[in-house]
This record gives sequence, C-alpha cells and structure tokens, in this order.
Amino acid sequence: MADSSSSQPSGSLTTPASEPTQLPTAEHLAGDTSESKKPFTISATLREIYDDNIYTSKTNTVASFNTEISPSILLDLPLEDSEFTARYTFGLTYYSNRPGDSLDLTHEAALQYNHSFSDRFNLTAAEQFRYFTEPSILESVGTPYRSGAYYSNQVNLGFNAQWTPLIGTSTTYANTILRYETGSIALGQDNDENTGSQSILFAILPKVNLVFGAIIDDISYDKISRGYTSYTGNTGLDWQVLPTLSVGARLGGTYTTASQIGSSSSPYAAATLAWKLGARSSLNFNYTHSVVPTDVVSAEGQIADRFDTTFSYDITPKLNAHLDGILTHGEYTQYLAAPGATNPNFSEDDTGLDTGLVYHLNTLVDLSLGYEFDGVFSQQNARDYTRDQIYVGIRGTY
Repeated sequence: MADSSSSQPSGSLTTPASEPTQLPTAEHLAGDTSESKKPFTISATLREIYDDNIYTSKTNTVASFNTEISPSILLDLPLEDSEFTARYTFGLTYYSNRPGDSLDLTHEAALQYNHSFSDRFNLTAAEQFRYFTEPSILESVGTPYRSGAYYSNQVNLGFNAQWTPLIGTSTTYANTILRYETGSIALGQDNDENTGSQSILFAILPKVNLVFGAIIDDISYDKISRGYTSYTGNTGLDWQVLPTLSVGARLGGTYTTASQIGSSSSPYAAATLAWKLGARSSLNFNYTHSVVPTDVVSAEGQIADRFDTTFSYDITPKLNAHLDGILTHGEYTQYLAAPGATNPNFSEDDTGLDTGLVYHLNTLVDLSLGYEFDGVFSQQNARDYTRDQIYVGIRGTY
C-alpha cells in the first residue's frame, strides 16, 4: 500500500474478476532452491481421491475412488524491467465407479507479463485458458455444480501509476468468456463479462491512502436475454498498519440496469486484510457486498456477500499447512429476477473449502494430504448438494 514515499499505489478493491491471474513462480516450487532460478520448471502430480458425490447430486449420490495425474511445465523468463511467465497443465482423472466414460481430461494454460516503465509506473497483462469438467467454486468460474465440460478464458490488464509522491492511480480491465459443451447448459450459461475499474489514491498520512473508485461490470448471455450492467462508485482507506499488516475498506453504491427489468440500486462494500504472521505464516482475507453474475437462469444477477480467505502456516521447515475457503451468500430479489420468474425471492449459500498438509520430502518431492468440501445450500431445494473429497498425493518437481 502506498504512502508518501512509495513508488507504487496500492491495489484497489474491485470485483474478483478484475484481479490479474497469478502464476506460481519457479522459486516457490520444490526442486529449485538455488539462488538463480531456472528458466523452466517441470512437475507432475499423482493423487488418489475418495469422492462421495461425483455428480454433485442432492439425492442418489454416487461415490468413487479417483486417480488423478497432472503434469505441468512452467516458464519463468526475467527480462530487463520485465518478467514473462507461462504455464501449461494437463489433467487426467480416472473414476473407478462411474457409468459410461470413466476418464476426464482437462487443460489449463496461463500467461502473465509484468513490465516496469520506471519505479513509478507498472503494467501487468495476464491470460488464463481452461478446459474443465469440475465446478470451480473457490475461483468463482462456471456453475457451482457439475454440469458438463466448459471452456473459460480470462484476460486481465492492470496499470499502476504513482504520479506524484502523494497521488497514485490503479486501472484494471478484465474479460471473461465462458462456453459449455452441453447444449442445454450452454443455452442458459454461455456468457461474456467485461469489468473495468479506476481508483485514485491520495496519501493523507505517511501510511494511509484515501481512495476514490469506480467500477463498471457488464455481463451478457449468448443465447437468452439476461444479464446486467452495473455502475459502482466507492470511497475508502488503505492503511499500512505494520510492515507485515495492511488493511483496506470501501463503501459506496451500485446502480444496475438489467436486460429485461429496468434499473435498481444497492449498497456496495469491500474490505481486505493481508497479514504476514512472522516468518512462518500468512493470512489474506477479502469481503465484498456487490452485484455479481449467477448461474440461476431465472435471474439477471444476484446481490452477494462474498467472503474468501487464504491461510498458510509452516509448522516446520518441511511441513506446511494451508486453508483456502470461500463463501458466497446470494440474495435473489424481484429487482434482478427475469420476467415471469416463479420464485424471484430466495437466498443461497455456495461454499468451497480446501485444507491440507504438504511435506517437503526433499528438493524434488512433495507429499500431500488434504480435504476438499463443496456445497450449495439454497432455498430452491433442488439446487442443494454437499460433496466431500479426501486425497493423498505426491508431486515431483525438477
């Protein structure tokens, strides 16, 4: 977070879609502990998983043991005043108890480029392409339940500038395209979302920034008439409380025009906390209250309270514990319901959790043990499900 002497403005609190895609750098992967990083890292993960609900169904659930193989290659090329990172990951999952086709194949490719024009001006560009079959609740992409294979492509651009010692700006743009293979799902879910944000930061104290921000979010669907455009204005503070602790808060309002039902207004709020708890652990927490997209075809969007957190703790130099979680509480009201919706007023909670342990056996091999939970708890009972997955794995990295 910027103060009167910093060279970069603090990042603005916007929607999750506007955050640049983050790629792990080679120095964070097992197998490269040298002072000079290799330009490439190759890794492969083998996991055995017990999944108690492979179809994310409310009733007649099917359990299966699954074997997952996932090789990956990461390129990390530092350039003069720049860095280029690229990663490709292939996934193969075998289901021991699934009628019909027992194999799923996935692909993920991600690119990121950072360039510093000077100590005061920085540009980030990123793209992430996915071909997935599973829900991605932790990353809020696609439907929260299994509904067939889908493609998603996310482009993120960000420009940070420190114009004077006291004034900085943060500008972001994000585009997300989502396409499903199954025709009946594609009919209501294929969409294109564009999000732009602009923040102006004023250093009012050595460690405190006053922030004024604006966000425009537009989502449209390919095959049915639903979606919205929202305009948000907000103001707040960023505070570098300690060298290891930063917090931020925003308050404002949102004006939304839906594709079929006119306009409405709602409050906007956001908060963030980043805390490095000594040399061995870190905690990140984010909260937003805003209008966001939904997979419910009878709604233009939802007013959501979204909480997400990431916690990491090095129990010993070789043993690490982590916890990633997200909760989205969505309120569906008549102001964002499609015309003719039979039940326009209801609420829903979508939950994702990933926690586990990683043991660094040596510089080449990591062992893992973990638990994942996905769940939808809705007043539209047909959407409910819970899913538990327990996994053990091994990863080799060179």
